[in-house]
Amino acid sequence: MDSNKRNTTLATITACAAMLSILPLLAMAPIKRESTNNRAALTQLETKPLDPAALASLTDWTHPGTLSPENIKGRVVLLAVISAANPQSIMTISKLTRLRREFADQGIIVAGIHPDIGFELITEKITSGRIKIPIARDAGGVFAAAMHTDDYPDLYLIDRAGNLRFADLDKKSLKDAINLLTAENTETAQSNAALQAQGLQPVAAAQTNTPETSGHTNPASGSMQDHTTKTTDHSSGNWPPHNNKNLYASKNSQGKKLPFRLGLNEDWITEEHLFEGKILILDFWVSHSSSGKKALKIYNKLLEAHPGQIEVVGISGSETKEKVINRLEGSTRNYTHLYDSDLTLQNALGITNIPNVVILSTDGIIRWQGVALERGFVEVVEQIIAADPMVHD
Repeated sequence: MDSNKRNTTLATITACAAMLSILPLLAMAPIKRESTNNRAALTQLETKPLDPAALASLTDWTHPGTLSPENIKGRVVLLAVISAANPQSIMTISKLTRLRREFADQGIIVAGIHPDIGFELITEKITSGRIKIPIARDAGGVFAAAMHTDDYPDLYLIDRAGNLRFADLDKKSLKDAINLLTAENTETAQSNAALQAQGLQPVAAAQTNTPETSGHTNPASGSMQDHTTKTTDHSSGNWPPHNNKNLYASKNSQGKKLPFRLGLNEDWITEEHLFEGKILILDFWVSHSSSGKKALKIYNKLLEAHPGQIEVVGISGSETKEKVINRLEGSTRNYTHLYDSDLTLQNALGITNIPNVVILSTDGIIRWQGVALERGFVEVVEQIIAADPMVHD
């Protein structure tokens, strides 16, 4: 083949490859919004930062700190303005709960906003376990007015850069919109918002980062204590070898971070604690397990031997919340407890057997997983304590 033909062939191949690379973008369906009389005003809100005064007006959160500036930083946020008296709202809440589970590893925040009227009805549904997403009261209707809400439910989606990207989103486009925004990082979110503001189609790209999940949840504020921003080096620690025996899990998460922030999907059923500077021992338990009762004795001894250095966090969810609370009353399981009715974290970690334990160092890395009855478990915990440069003496 002569050089001219070779060059022509190469040029043709290159052009075809370029066309194939943009086909997904050309085929990406536009994100639809609801057609309302407020469409012009809603469009003016899009691609701009969400009004902080509107957020500040929200009160009586079922999960305090859900929309704190620290908690939403770098994360996609889906807000639904709902009413307990509206059947479509209740149906939408069920869909939002499923979406929260589906996109949990992307760190999405899903929350409902309810007006003053009927707020006691929605809190009753939350107490009974029929609603499992965080809900806030829209005191005086300030949030709804700022967002030009005209019906229930109305959906709003915020990107990782804090911009309101889709206002009064059509429910049929909801999942496509979430896929688009979770695939962005903070920088691409900002640039895509700029494109959208010019009436151009945002670029659908493969995800290049996930929300920061290092550190541990600060329950008091709902924010993360991100130790990786500090100069302390965890890489040189004398960490114990990973458990290569029975993980009782379909996934090996050792050496990785939690898939999402602890406390994001769970309810606190004991007094909230601060975890900074402590090793976290996550105890996945169920009340009828005899092995769990034996593990409990080990945890209590560790807490007594290492005060202020470790925190045991019990996580349950396969039983009703009422049963768990009743089991805790008068028991010796005297440490922090979370209730996860959807078993979100348990499923994300692939845990197949209860009891199970996951140990995190202060940089949010899972250093060991398995069962506490494993030979040498106490020594593993003590080695992690000694290796961690941020554990307080």
